[in-house]
Amino acid sequence: MSRTSIGRRSTARVLACALVLALLVTLLVVSAPPARAAMTVTVTLDKASYLSGDTATATAIVYRTPGPGNYTYSWRVSVLFGGVLASELNGNSTYRYAIPLDFEGTLVFRVDVHDGTDVESGTRSASVSIAYMSLMLDRADFSPGNTINAFYGVSSRVITNPRYDYEVEDSAGTIVLSGNTTSTSFAFRTPSPASPSYTFRVVASQGSNSTEAQISIFQASGVILGMTFDRPTYAPGETIRVHLSLTPRGTTALPSQFRWFVTLGLAGVVASATTTRPEVDLLITVPQGTGNGDLLLIGQEFNTGGTSIQAVRIGAANPLWSTEIAGMPAFAVLLALLFVLLLIALAVLWRRIGGGRAPGPTQPAGMAPPPPPAPRHAAASPMSVACKNCGKNIDLTTSKRPIEVMCPSCGETQLIT
Repeated sequence: MSRTSIGRRSTARVLACALVLALLVTLLVVSAPPARAAMTVTVTLDKASYLSGDTATATAIVYRTPGPGNYTYSWRVSVLFGGVLASELNGNSTYRYAIPLDFEGTLVFRVDVHDGTDVESGTRSASVSIAYMSLMLDRADFSPGNTINAFYGVSSRVITNPRYDYEVEDSAGTIVLSGNTTSTSFAFRTPSPASPSYTFRVVASQGSNSTEAQISIFQASGVILGMTFDRPTYAPGETIRVHLSLTPRGTTALPSQFRWFVTLGLAGVVASATTTRPEVDLLITVPQGTGNGDLLLIGQEFNTGGTSIQAVRIGAANPLWSTEIAGMPAFAVLLALLFVLLLIALAVLWRRIGGGRAPGPTQPAGMAPPPPPAPRHAAASPMSVACKNCGKNIDLTTSKRPIEVMCPSCGETQLIT
């Protein structure tokens, strides 16, 4: 048998095997079930937490690939680690649940979404309380001897007519003030010397239901670093005079020596000084080439940690707003002058129209009123003669003769007799 015939048989066998393999793959693809649709379900609530007696609204958001389908929604509301409180089969994408007045805890909202083939679920939980309290103080910190006013209130569908029990504790846990009231505020005057801090606690109650809130306030401490400039605006190359001053707060004591620093924006320009007084004037130059706009100036005192940040204007500014006259802004002075001029103009106008005219002199008794003035006769109409040159009329305003006149039309001068 020749080699050619052997090669042909091998090629035929390879082609036959390939054909059989292609047929098997085709059969597998045709007989395979269709791919399942990918679907995700998310539950959203209209609030993160609720009051007892509120109505919660849950919404199911469905994302499905490929495209949306016909969905049915089955809802269930249960207690966290507890039983089912409510359910709804074959509902809509939005579900509303009226929370009972006696419920307090955590609710779990679950939805099962059916697209006709598959089912996917989503859950969301929210806390429920019978009441929420608000409590605030009228100051952020205090100095010994200050009066602190506390304001509070309760939001509830259960505690609708509360009684408030309040107390104030010092930093050692000793109650320094207590009482009860139906008012929504009380005041506490701090002693001198005073505790470093005080805690205000208020309990609102009605029957067996109650809720509370507390807040702490601390004695003022630290320092305030003030920073002012000698001018409102500067140009590149000009020098800024910065005045820094320290003011202690509360019982804070100042050191005997002060180390001052001023940094101009991001340019890396720094001015510094060391003094024995709690204030200083530092000079810092605006670099050439600085563009117009606001630059930040950062002032610091190293020994106390005081810091102040302000913006300084670089570039031209409206002189009307920046110039001062006798310590007052120029625009304010101009507005005052315009107002005075307007009052004067109104007064003059009022007198002219007769509003401010004084009454005339009265006629003495027994005297006849003066006769009315004699009527004035209208002036006679002007006479006219014809121009000897052009024939146009020349108006005459006098009867004096002879008189020399000039024609307004041709300019010819002639003698009228």
